[in-house]
Amino acid sequence: AEATEYLSDVSNYESFEDLTGQDSVTVEVGVEGNGDFWAFGPPAIRISSGTSVTFEWTGQGSAHNVVDEGGDFESELTSESGHTFEQTFDSTGTVRYYCMPHKGVGMKGVIIVE
Repeated sequence: AEATEYLSDVSNYESFEDLTGQDSVTVEVGVEGNGDFWAFGPPAIRISSGTSVTFEWTGQGSAHNVVDEGGDFESELTSESGHTFEQTFDSTGTVRYYCMPHKGVGMKGVIIVE
């Protein structure tokens, strides 16, 4: 419920995409949403513990970064297409993250680690 509330202003959020059981998954940074290319794609995923998530920049929507609400990780701020930032999630729980310049317009995401 808390995760859904966090995503309430994320225009491209519909439901959690189940990506459990995969070793690695990719989340695009700068997909169409929230009035411009100010969204993560997909913004809400479920993964298994130990999964590596690669955030890959599309180069759209100006400069973005990936910042963990809990302070565990923060990528550099860049608009470079093809830039990647990798994070492995070993602990179960809910990770909420955002793009610092576009958080106010709803560029946020949630990862549920099972």
